[in-house]
Amino acid sequence: MKVFITGVTGYLGSVIAQHFLSHGYQVSGLIRSQEKNEQLVKMGISPILGNLEDLALLEDCVRNADGVIHTAISHTSDMEKIDVTAVHAMLNGLEGSGKPFIYTSGTLIYNDTFQKVVDEESDVNPLPFLQWKANMEQQVLQAAKRDIRTIVIRPALVYGRGGGLVQATIRSAKLTQSANYIHDGQNAWSTINVDDLADLYVRAYSRALPGTLFNAASRELITTQELITSIGKITGVQVDSWSYEDAVNALGPTAWGSSINQRISGLRAERELQWKPNAHSILKEIEEGSYQTRTQIKP
Repeated sequence: MKVFITGVTGYLGSVIAQHFLSHGYQVSGLIRSQEKNEQLVKMGISPILGNLEDLALLEDCVRNADGVIHTAISHTSDMEKIDVTAVHAMLNGLEGSGKPFIYTSGTLIYNDTFQKVVDEESDVNPLPFLQWKANMEQQVLQAAKRDIRTIVIRPALVYGRGGGLVQATIRSAKLTQSANYIHDGQNAWSTINVDDLADLYVRAYSRALPGTLFNAASRELITTQELITSIGKITGVQVDSWSYEDAVNALGPTAWGSSINQRISGLRAERELQWKPNAHSILKEIEEGSYQTRTQIKP
């Protein structure tokens, strides 16, 4: 079985690729330059040089694969346009095939969940800059009517293997010699280990029904105060509370994400896919696991 992965060299895509390889799949992946070509070949991944704007290439890639996982994002000012046109091209290439197509979204489109734990039946309330992501989800799910086994996965806060947002926050703490949570830091986030998340992709790819949506979240909830305090422990920097206004001045728009609750249920995936996230707690992973090496970053 051949699976095609966009973003195969990224934090999530690379781990997904390793999990599919371990299950005996042949993996090909889109890369923007030859720089990582040799590394991928050594891993057993077939690299395909191109990007999300190569629409004809994308259509060819999905037609030649038995299924597709889309994790790539452009991180440019026109990321919405690039993602939308790329997804449409891939869906066009898959139409009538019955093949699986997994679209990677995110739980931020729920906005602030406050004290409520939300699931896949809950309404989303995306801020304007994320409305396109919610729209794209619906278009992907509706493409099941075109005989494509479409699936959407919304990861919560992803951690593990020394990467992701936790890595970026550790780096920032070392560079600024400070770590801050907003107000009392009692807003809580659901979490998911990157290997448990990759396992969910494998399970959804092999058995999820067409037009299915899954939240990817373990049963762990942590407050931002707990998270930042843990990062303070391993970096040795001062941990303080700051106002939302100070956070915006320092972080820009990303301060919003640090100020809200993200209480997410992943029980649908547990029930329907027999998925059991069982990795270490995010706090244990920070203080005793893969993030220890991040304390070596010099300010």
